[in-house]
Amino acid sequence: MLLSLVSFGALGGNAEAAYVQRAVSIPENYAAQEVKTKFAADGPTLLFSDSPEMVYHSGILYRDTVQGKVRIFFHHVNAVAGQKKLAIMLKNEKIRPVHYKILRSGIDGLSYSYMKDGKKSQQKYFAGQQNISAGSLNFDSSVELLSGKGVLLAQDRLLTGTIDLELDRPTQISVLMCEPQTDLALFNENAAIQPMDEHPLRGTFLGSDWHYTVKQPITGDKPVKLKLASGEEGFAKGVDATTGLAAENYGNYGVIYKVDFKIDSEKPLSFIFNPIGGYFAGYGILESGGRRQLVSIPDYDVSLGGTIEEAVELAKLKAGRYSFIWSPPGASNLPVELLWR
Repeated sequence: MLLSLVSFGALGGNAEAAYVQRAVSIPENYAAQEVKTKFAADGPTLLFSDSPEMVYHSGILYRDTVQGKVRIFFHHVNAVAGQKKLAIMLKNEKIRPVHYKILRSGIDGLSYSYMKDGKKSQQKYFAGQQNISAGSLNFDSSVELLSGKGVLLAQDRLLTGTIDLELDRPTQISVLMCEPQTDLALFNENAAIQPMDEHPLRGTFLGSDWHYTVKQPITGDKPVKLKLASGEEGFAKGVDATTGLAAENYGNYGVIYKVDFKIDSEKPLSFIFNPIGGYFAGYGILESGGRRQLVSIPDYDVSLGGTIEEAVELAKLKAGRYSFIWSPPGASNLPVELLWR
């Protein structure tokens, strides 16, 4: 079930004001029962590039050859003095032409506030209708996805983002860092693969849309919760295509979560986002009746989660069916809990 994000409508007259958020305090030992869910994973193949996060040497940061629906999640910082160029390259290594479509993207950075960068990239990704761009690649030709010529990063500047695309034939995808004046096609041909840093956060993972359906209606008789992006839940498992070794996506960055649930209560219930892992800054979509609202998490500050008790009530929800769509943002901490009470 590839998650569709192209339609967009407010749950009310104003897309940013249909729900009112408020900060709430959820104690660490708050008693709530874990809901039972039905789980399914499908959707795009995910290429995850986040190690090395701090890039000290020019080279290929991640590479794989894939086709079909593909999602790229990248998160890299220029860690050396002077400018470096970050680029994402598509290359056709086969005789027959490759046709590609860029379906959706959200890219941001360069602000020195990594949490703000991660949040703004998600705001762009989860926005409404996006223009679909397309092209074709003949044998041995390539194209750069970020700007056509890469993005320059000053020292300690981050670029992070998510790109969804579709490839009709096997296509090489490379994330690379190089000198500003470097010829990208030539560098992509000859550069060495860079080793990961101490954090094993890269790889290729099948089925990057994770869908949870809460089995029982939420009545409000007692608080209930759902923990996501946690080791208890389990992380996506795949392979590091540059080494052939097994890979695990700790945090499930680049995974799009969709949680379907039904409220069956005479009074509105609090729907709470609780970042139990620490500071968090992101965006999501709250959907009901085919209408969608873009939700800043939180909407009153860049981030929340500075203390273990700090959470945000995203909305008061009346009886009905809802979906909440979100993704772990770059630079934010995990896991998180959804709480209804």
